Amino acid sequence: MLKISGADLNRPRSIVLMASGLLLPLVALLALTSLNTTVFFQINSWNAMWPVPDVWVVLTNLGDGFFLFPLVMLLFCKKPDKQLAVIFTMLAGAIFINGAKALFGSIRPVGVLGVDAVHVLGPVLKAHSLPSGHTATVFLAAGLALLYLRGWLRSLVVLIATLCALSRSVVGAHWPLDLALGAWVGIMSAVVGDYLVSKTNSGIKARIAFILLGLLCVGLLPLYDNGFRTFTVVVYQQIVLAVLALAGSVYCAVSLYQDELKSRVKQPGTLLNKLFCQGQRFIKFGLVGASGFVVDMGVYTLIGQWLGAPHLVARGGSYWVAASWNWFWNRTFTFSHAPREKKLKQWGKYLSMCLVSFIPNWGSYYLLTTFIPFFTQYKQLALFVGVLAGMLFNFTIASTFVFYRTKVQHGLRN
Repeated sequence: MLKISGADLNRPRSIVLMASGLLLPLVALLALTSLNTTVFFQINSWNAMWPVPDVWVVLTNLGDGFFLFPLVMLLFCKKPDKQLAVIFTMLAGAIFINGAKALFGSIRPVGVLGVDAVHVLGPVLKAHSLPSGHTATVFLAAGLALLYLRGWLRSLVVLIATLCALSRSVVGAHWPLDLALGAWVGIMSAVVGDYLVSKTNSGIKARIAFILLGLLCVGLLPLYDNGFRTFTVVVYQQIVLAVLALAGSVYCAVSLYQDELKSRVKQPGTLLNKLFCQGQRFIKFGLVGASGFVVDMGVYTLIGQWLGAPHLVARGGSYWVAASWNWFWNRTFTFSHAPREKKLKQWGKYLSMCLVSFIPNWGSYYLLTTFIPFFTQYKQLALFVGVLAGMLFNFTIASTFVFYRTKVQHGLRN
């Protein structure tokens, strides 16, 4: 297991917090004055000026998580002790971005000014303006760069993030206020991710999750349609990024194998025993997950087809029923070796875990059914992909926190 050293716990969070703090006066200025509209028209006019539109389209797509992750993977493939920080930052960002959009619900420039008054590249968007999700996403990488990278590479990441943010106004999708708040959310998500990783260890499971995220990009990017595939350059961009994600995944997998083998070679049998035990539990976890998938599908069909609820509502309801089913059988079957906590407390911890894993699970389902026509017709397959996306995350958290082998008094058994 890779442990984070004391020096790593003292990374320049103060610099990152200062950078994010400088954005707040800009947010206030844009929110309280007419500059928000004035600056938007100025930036949006770049649409027809230098550089060519294709450059802005390429830049704006870097704010899409599927486009960005292969590049982040290349930045951190040689920093395995930082890969958990990347994952924590992404999860924090997803929570903050979606929570803020649900809270504010503001209207985008086209919705306020009309389509004739705005230069639009790509899809015409009218709702869920504040904050800019693309800007927040790309500034996750900027925040991580400020924390963990040095020299020209850090400056390059921040520059690209800034250009990507500006591109959201160039393509007519966001106000400058959305960009400023999005940048702040992204940087603060990196601070949260850095703090969380300082409280735990970055081990083999985090590295495996990092690899699987890369492979997810490999599988989805060639098919992914977020409204910009009418631009030929975007199709090429997706192919190139998919290849980079594949190269990064292979490199990380080889590196993980070499590091684990090297760390266990002096302890005869330890590596094989550990892999065997973990593999055995993962198989059990998979069997429980398979039974939960049947429950998930059954409830999803009941709510969606028989009761007539919208498919996204049905997906949400079925998830929590299956999560409770999985908790019970993981308690009594997969992790039966672990000391027992009180049922209600452990069930709450398990559902808290599922609350976070609901993001990759439901998020994968949403993205597939929204942006890939094949999955629009075959929604059950999209549900299956979402279950797989959340499975590894659930196993890692369940074995580390929920069913952890600690010195629990046997009197707590029930």
